[in-house]
Amino acid sequence: MLEKHPGTVGDLPDPFAEARNKLFPPLRNRTLSEAAGALAEKHVELAESLLAKYLEKKPEDPDALNLRAEIARRTKRFEIAEKLLVQCVEKAPKRAGFRYNYAVALRHLHKYDKALEQIDALLRKEPENAVFRDQKATILSHLGRHAEALVYRRGLSEEFPASAKISFQFGQTLRDEGFHAECLAAFHKALELDPSSTAVYASLAALKVYRFTSVEIAQMEAQLVKRDLSSDGRADLHHALGKAHGDAKSYGKSFENYAKANALRRIDVGFDKDKLSARRQISEAFFTQTFFRERTNWGHPSKEPIFVVGLPRSGSTLIEQILSSHSAIEGLGELSDLDTALVSPLTETREEIPLHEFTNGNAVDKSGLVQAYIRLFSRFTGAKFRSIGKHYLRITGGRRATGRQFFTDKTLPNFHYVGLIQLIFPNSKIIDARRHPLDCGWSCFKSQFQGNHFTLRLSDIGHDYANYVRLMAHFNRVLPGRIHRVIHEKLIGDPETELRRLFDYLKIPFEEQCLRFYENKRPVFTQSSEQVRMPIYNTGMGQWIPYEPWLGPLKAALGPVLETYPRVPE
Repeated sequence: MLEKHPGTVGDLPDPFAEARNKLFPPLRNRTLSEAAGALAEKHVELAESLLAKYLEKKPEDPDALNLRAEIARRTKRFEIAEKLLVQCVEKAPKRAGFRYNYAVALRHLHKYDKALEQIDALLRKEPENAVFRDQKATILSHLGRHAEALVYRRGLSEEFPASAKISFQFGQTLRDEGFHAECLAAFHKALELDPSSTAVYASLAALKVYRFTSVEIAQMEAQLVKRDLSSDGRADLHHALGKAHGDAKSYGKSFENYAKANALRRIDVGFDKDKLSARRQISEAFFTQTFFRERTNWGHPSKEPIFVVGLPRSGSTLIEQILSSHSAIEGLGELSDLDTALVSPLTETREEIPLHEFTNGNAVDKSGLVQAYIRLFSRFTGAKFRSIGKHYLRITGGRRATGRQFFTDKTLPNFHYVGLIQLIFPNSKIIDARRHPLDCGWSCFKSQFQGNHFTLRLSDIGHDYANYVRLMAHFNRVLPGRIHRVIHEKLIGDPETELRRLFDYLKIPFEEQCLRFYENKRPVFTQSSEQVRMPIYNTGMGQWIPYEPWLGPLKAALGPVLETYPRVPE
């Protein structure tokens, strides 16, 4: 079984069909064939039942173990999938399909270097295999080696010019590298090949400077009438129409479409604002001045990491683009490396703290992970946190390419980890990116994010913003001077003054080229990728105002945080 590409981008025929069939020829055993068929029809329980009976008789059959690993992958139990696939590769090292699936499982576990080793081993034997090249491009992107990924995506697009999916993926990589004109051409080609490719419309909407034509709007509205349109596809189209009507100043229609898109994405997705508040309160009670005073000089002495934290759409991409324009700072973007380094020690204690308590599918529940550490602090020492720091630096070291002294980690939800960061890297720097709560909140609501479920409802956004402000205020009290706050509106209004303050905090000499950050050619992978390639502008401020009639739930949930901004309420 092979992993399908995400998104609603049609592709008939499958451009990788020949390569897929070679990887996984038909199963000769009737029971295994039935299990594979059940999986293909999404009957997971039936497949599991068939495999359980079969493995009682043949517990080491690699085909059966591979199918069970596929079930684990579909249910996002990637650690289980990894262990099963290790057995498959050991028992049948010449079976390329098992090794490929092993690489995919490693990628989902953020073990990108190991995943690349497996794919490279396959490519040495079959350098032209399209499935392997496609997977290598994905892994290279995760490793931050985007120029190399683009070479593979370009090659695949030339080899399969009639594939909408491949053209779409090529466009995404071009966007990340800053090739705007080529990106648009690739996206438009994908739509020409398959006008029903709803994910392409959503990606065009994410290009903030793009304006939909009346023809494209009519095409999207015509697709919404189709009864067989998937929920994801319908959400993609409503999101794109929200952008299109907003650009046309039809704000009522715009809000209606954004709200419909988010309602569809909210199906089967949970966000517990009360749990978040409770966890914040536990952190406030636990991480006190006395707690940190008793743990002075814990952790790793490195000064290399610069953590940029906050909420999405807070101006953090601009901050990182400015920082990475400095000759001493390399911008690494959004990383999962601190999650990986923190989860590793907890896997040794899974009897006391099962992994599901601090993970949500394949994503780490950061506030939950902090609570897991709080429960086990009595056995952790400064040496343990020093080893976590060493692990983190080893992982990030594989991403660093410039040899610069410092690097940024712009993983915004790491604000949950401020207490742990103090213990891991007491000499690191933490920058809190903050934007007006209504601008930030509205921008979150109308954007598309993977995993940020709080952005799907206005009241949830307000609660999350308020909890974030309160938690950061707590750490400002117990760790005075440790965190530097950048107010987005001040940075836009007087960039040089704010940047000199920022670099004073970093203890790095200010450089004039940081004011020309838009000349920086580094890849940018957030929804602000186009804006940070232009000089500073203030058109992003006050975007919530035309939508104010519908923002009551956001205002109510923000409470005094809105009234006192940029000050923090007592």
